[in-house]
Amino acid sequence: MLKFIRSKGHQQPSAERQKLQKELYAFRKTVQHGFPHKPSSLAYDSVLKLMAIGTTVGVIKVFGQPGVEFYGQTTPIITSTNPSPTDCTVQILEFIPGNGRLLSLTSNNQLTLWEPAGTLLVAIKTLALEKFKKVSTLCCSYIKDLLWIGTEGGNVYQFDLKTFQIKESTIFHDAVYDQLPASYKLNPGAIESIKQLPEQPHLLLIAYNRGLAVLWDLEESKVVRSYISPGHGMSVGIYVDQIGNKFTWYHADGSYATWDIESTNEPENVKYVPYGPDPCKAIDRLVRGFRGDNELIIFSGGMPRSAYGDHQCVSVHCKDGSKIALDFTSKVIDFFVTFKDIESANEKPQAEVLIVLLEEELVAYDLTQKSLPLINAPYLHSLHASAVTCNHLVSQVTAEVYDKIVQAGIHQYTKYSDITWPINGGEVPERANDSNVNEYDILLTGHEDGSVKFWDCSDICLTPLLHVKTAHLFGNSDDLDQPRDDDEPLEDDDEPPFRKAGQFDPYSDDPRLAVKKISLCPRTGVLIIAGTAGNIVVASIDDASSESTEGIKTTTMDLVSEHLGFVWKGHDPLKVKKQLLEQSQPLTEGVDVLGVLQIKPPAAITCLALQTKWGLLSAGTAHGLVLYDFKNNRPVLHKCTLNPNDLTGAGEQISRRKSFKKSLRESFRRLRKGRSTRNNNQPNIPAETRPVERQIEARAVDDGMGSMIRCLTFAQTYITNVNAAVPTLWSGTNSSCVSIFILHIPQTSGAATLTPGEAPRPIMGQLAKEIQIKHRAPVIAISLFDANNVPLDFQDGPGVGTHKVVIASEEQFKLFSLPQLKPINKYKLTAHEGARVRRMQFGAFTCSVSPDQLVMSPQKGQRPASPLAAQPASDNTDAAAPTVENVLYKEYGLLCLTNLGDVLVLSIPEFKRQLNAAVIRREDINGISSLCFTNHGEALYMLSSSEVQRVTLSATKIVSPNGAIDLEEWDDDRESESVDADNNLETEEGNENTTIEATTPISAAHSDIAVNKTEHLTNGVDSSPNSVNNNNNETLTSSMGDITIDSVRDHLNSTVTTLCSTTTEEIVGRLSVLSTSINNTTTSLNPKEILDIKTLKDTDVGGETNETHQNSVVVKSFITTISHGTGATNGETEKTTTTTYTRKESAF
Repeated sequence: MLKFIRSKGHQQPSAERQKLQKELYAFRKTVQHGFPHKPSSLAYDSVLKLMAIGTTVGVIKVFGQPGVEFYGQTTPIITSTNPSPTDCTVQILEFIPGNGRLLSLTSNNQLTLWEPAGTLLVAIKTLALEKFKKVSTLCCSYIKDLLWIGTEGGNVYQFDLKTFQIKESTIFHDAVYDQLPASYKLNPGAIESIKQLPEQPHLLLIAYNRGLAVLWDLEESKVVRSYISPGHGMSVGIYVDQIGNKFTWYHADGSYATWDIESTNEPENVKYVPYGPDPCKAIDRLVRGFRGDNELIIFSGGMPRSAYGDHQCVSVHCKDGSKIALDFTSKVIDFFVTFKDIESANEKPQAEVLIVLLEEELVAYDLTQKSLPLINAPYLHSLHASAVTCNHLVSQVTAEVYDKIVQAGIHQYTKYSDITWPINGGEVPERANDSNVNEYDILLTGHEDGSVKFWDCSDICLTPLLHVKTAHLFGNSDDLDQPRDDDEPLEDDDEPPFRKAGQFDPYSDDPRLAVKKISLCPRTGVLIIAGTAGNIVVASIDDASSESTEGIKTTTMDLVSEHLGFVWKGHDPLKVKKQLLEQSQPLTEGVDVLGVLQIKPPAAITCLALQTKWGLLSAGTAHGLVLYDFKNNRPVLHKCTLNPNDLTGAGEQISRRKSFKKSLRESFRRLRKGRSTRNNNQPNIPAETRPVERQIEARAVDDGMGSMIRCLTFAQTYITNVNAAVPTLWSGTNSSCVSIFILHIPQTSGAATLTPGEAPRPIMGQLAKEIQIKHRAPVIAISLFDANNVPLDFQDGPGVGTHKVVIASEEQFKLFSLPQLKPINKYKLTAHEGARVRRMQFGAFTCSVSPDQLVMSPQKGQRPASPLAAQPASDNTDAAAPTVENVLYKEYGLLCLTNLGDVLVLSIPEFKRQLNAAVIRREDINGISSLCFTNHGEALYMLSSSEVQRVTLSATKIVSPNGAIDLEEWDDDRESESVDADNNLETEEGNENTTIEATTPISAAHSDIAVNKTEHLTNGVDSSPNSVNNNNNETLTSSMGDITIDSVRDHLNSTVTTLCSTTTEEIVGRLSVLSTSINNTTTSLNPKEILDIKTLKDTDVGGETNETHQNSVVVKSFITTISHGTGATNGETEKTTTTTYTRKESAF
């Protein structure tokens, strides 16, 4: 009966509560940390100091100074020759110099013009170059009006950037061949490089594939001068210096030579091969500069083919005799060199920084110094230098512990150059609250080689703080391994002079070194590193490390010693080196080892719990759990969770199948029930409107060992009576068994009152209670909170009033009262939604509200807002600056991640859903398994093996790039071009570019309107004071081209709709937040606007008729009703009807 009453009690929240939900909860993807996955191209704007990286999946990222980041996604367009495009590899990126816009070319000859808008790169124009052969190179004019496109057919096409059309003047290879000397009788081949002379913009230097380069006059359309490099076979490219009087020509046989543009004579060193005389590989890229008065040549490739053909190198050769070949561990994609600004024409271009884009990392070197020291980049760090095996996010790290971590990691970056980071374009608004920050978020990543890296993720950039290695603690050799300094060249006088470069190292000497779990105390700096072989390293971060004469203390705890039938058939445990047992050494400077715990059998650690106040550490494996006093290096207790009837030890899983007798009994019961209801012909009238529940079948055998410990939690709570809160340890297993241990901690433990000869009293622990949940699903997490619904993890003490405990299994959340352990409430996630819980944590959500909202009537079963949860709003909060009367309201929610990639926010203790967001694709198993929550409603997960995606579930806690770029205005008559747009489309029939299909993605249509405003442009958004901010919830769709209602529906189902906003743009990650419907309306149309599907030509029927919009009619404009929730993402949608604006053809 109680269940029936509860099912009837689903009441809608009040209007005040719904308003508060919108101010507290909102989902958005904010920023991406780490290195782009599978990069394919690189570009640099020397005027605006911007860098762009393209990938093989069509992602484009633009970086300026820290805080200036823009993301774009290439969408392949459907053409007649390519009806199902799939390849989105960004082959070439080209900045329009000093303009702020970017051009990209994909491998399927798709040319796109990008413009920053908020935090996005918006595709303004897209062309499919169908009739062209494969495009091999691009060159943008210094005047910013033309783009030269070189093809493999040997032709150079002139492309107008403002009209985005091919111009008639084309440099055909036949015209060039007719003006060549008679001595050159070869087909020039493909275009390899096009360069415009800086001082003479009417001259183009064009390099062909077969040893030919010509200087072309654009005004007179003729060859001014030709350069022939005989005997080199295929050429690769040319580099023109900043003055424009010389160019360096490099070839496929590993040679290069510097030519004088004013002379056709061959240089003296025309056959110079730097790593000859043996056959060498091609030089892929070359840059020429100076270090003082000495010439500097930087090139990639050119290695001897037979001996070092597999090396990925970038060589730096100086005329003073110094040569360094940077030998990387991953493929070199591209590189560029930044130069100091030239003040006079006679000054030599001084090279400053070398930035190399590799397949797995980005590295930078200081070219001003002969030793080429590394530069610590502010972003694009390689998370996966060694494969990431686990990650752990620690919130609210105190400033004291943060400073200790920083001081411990400073010495690791002493050899880095202190030169200023050259990519400093864009503008970032100042933030006045940086000095008041007293808590930080730190991401810890565990790696396959046994190392742990500390990353500061409190801000937009992911900053490396500390790198701790544990591999040198273990091994069979007595001598400590001294790592070689990677910055020093190898002692070898032979060519080439290799130096090991880069941090990417995918290989591990011992798979047992892999880190499985990490724990860090945010208030004391105690670090726990647990590995694959049952090894646990306890360390302490302290800026004043003391050299200890004692050795490392090791402790062994055996879980299955009393089970005589158990045999371990796995790997051996790791052994601490003998030398370290005699004299301890720190893991690194500032990180001391407190002890090493070895659990037997040496299985992988599955969970960790740390309580530094009591000096206790608990760890779980597939065989049980241990409790360890790390301050005194004493074992406290251990519990084996193996089934006594199945002690194979070989990793065989314990069956949970029902007995044959029980199954037979249930079968007969079902038969009797079927006979009794077969003759009942009464209609089935539902007695209650309960939600449909899925039947939970018997769990499969391959769910994992039932004895595996899945979660551990320390808490000071009321477990024996309601009068005294005692220290406890909670554990949950794969078979849904929850054990509660009472801990007896002496008051004098570790105190200074002990006499020198007196040993501290040991900590004792005993099993108090056990809970066996009936559905036997694995227990994912256990969390306790007090009478004010504040989790104990957010407090120092036991809190206020009685406690409750939430036990989260894979299938449901169940709430119990303490100390009776009486069930109060539960939320069946699997039964209702078919999803399983993968992660659970509590988060604090805050917002600024008026005092009137605090006294609102609470909904049934909800505690009213109390003064304890509301505090005066201060300036150092993440919320917007409130008025004087406003107060800061705080609410705690239960964060849940499912195996479908969805994240839920539930209220406690009612388990009312506050937010449901589709965060990760359900196919992304690695992303789901790697997600970590913060204490303030954010989450981070691995977007790829090298990237971390940051999302927020809070409407006020948002860490997002806020930088901007001032876009250059385009001086052209846009209105006249837009008026003549339709005439141009009709007169272009018969021309070559009529086969070029121009499309504009619907998601980028709002930027076309912003571009037409030529004043107050910042990131493509009108920032003028007279602009009206009334389009925040308006979606604009393009009406250009042939758009059917079916194509609109398909497009909206396959792409992400970008909401137009004059403030920071929002990327809506999933269409679960959007619901789109199309109105079937009757509109008066001119027949010329209705296109026939077969002929796609305008009809000539006169007059006006009334036509109904049907799926078989192609129209140029339509009306869509889009329900979205920019501020209503808590399950309630806001319906807004928007009328499509017919877009005129403009300069973009």
